[in-house]
Amino acid sequence: MPRYRAARLILPEHPLHGQSVDILHQEGHPIEIEPSSSVLLDEKNGDRDLGQACAFAGWWDLQVDFRDPGTERAEGLNHGLKVAAQGGFSSVAPVASTHPFRDQPADIRALQHQSQDSITSILPLAALSRNGGGIELTEAHALVQAGAIGFSDNAPIQRPELLRRALEYLAPLGVPVFSEAHDPSFQPEGIMHEGAVSTRLGLPGISEEAETLRIRRDLDILKYTQGQLHIPVVTTAAGVSAIRSAKSEGLQVTCGTTFHHLCWTDENLDNFNSDLKLSRPIRSEKDRDALLKAALDGTLDVVVSDHCPRTPEEHDADFLMVANGIAGIHAAGPAVFGALSGYGASPEDSLAAMSRLLASGPRHILRNKAAAADATAQTSTGVTFFSAEAQIGPSLSKAPNTVYNAQTPFLKGGVVGVVTPKGAHWNG
Repeated sequence: MPRYRAARLILPEHPLHGQSVDILHQEGHPIEIEPSSSVLLDEKNGDRDLGQACAFAGWWDLQVDFRDPGTERAEGLNHGLKVAAQGGFSSVAPVASTHPFRDQPADIRALQHQSQDSITSILPLAALSRNGGGIELTEAHALVQAGAIGFSDNAPIQRPELLRRALEYLAPLGVPVFSEAHDPSFQPEGIMHEGAVSTRLGLPGISEEAETLRIRRDLDILKYTQGQLHIPVVTTAAGVSAIRSAKSEGLQVTCGTTFHHLCWTDENLDNFNSDLKLSRPIRSEKDRDALLKAALDGTLDVVVSDHCPRTPEEHDADFLMVANGIAGIHAAGPAVFGALSGYGASPEDSLAAMSRLLASGPRHILRNKAAAADATAQTSTGVTFFSAEAQIGPSLSKAPNTVYNAQTPFLKGGVVGVVTPKGAHWNG
């Protein structure tokens, strides 16, 4: 059984938190953690000394799009899972807005079957409405029985009645409703954050009101219905404030953001930088700082990669026409660690926040309360190794819209590898 020695375990719920540990890994069996011992490592046995790397419970990404089925040549499921392993993720949740939408139990089972041999596992999300049309709820009970762990159209829920029914119907099933924090009928022509940069470039903007209008509506419906609401990507200081207040009132709401929103501001889109064009736009420095504060104080429950690979035809176009999205799952850990460190957080606080945002937080959102609270359950299905001394390598993604590399200034550290009961992936 291979033994991997890490300098520290970053898992507050575990009795060995902060100590040097040995990770015992054998394919097909749960992963075990022991205090580092005097046992000599045997390279012939597959043992590894990981130097200053820290061990985390396997990271989970709750929002990725491998464009499969529909546009597999942009990434594809199996290739995307290899890129996810490069980023240190033991499990990922592909969006259900594929072509066709993932709205049938057979779709969930097919997704699980297709990915069964990958090191990185699938967290199956199902469409909230039939074909993502926003009109009729999918057969939630049958989808949960097939393995669905959450419901999302990967789009704003336009009809208040649909959200009301979804929250009421799904609450007894113990799964969350994902609702995008954006009102597309407000400033429908907007393509970037509304501010000085959009004015200078002569581009239509998207103000914070486009986000907060929808957040406040959804929170009002949640207060009426109860249930569990998850807002996947919050981008503004005002949005964070509204959710923080709702949590203080006891509402069952969770939220996240992308690591892109922790790293960049709208100033980085100057000169029509289409590499950072997102459907939930990169915001102002004030907004970015509010998100970083929320990442450290616990208001943010999760950070996602929102990995969105594009084809060359979608990417190599004018700013107005280029498709939204960044293919960046390989850089999630270094970006989060670098952003928090740049904000002034200590290495210890940054690592603790990463453990919550990338490991225990996603488990809590998916109502996997046992795994969120029990350290053994968290690590038995995967362990991620991250080192502040390592450096990010070239992305394995075949998409042209990969922004992050070793020259990106704020990235800090790198993923050494990830192990799961289905195997191991090592970088370098």
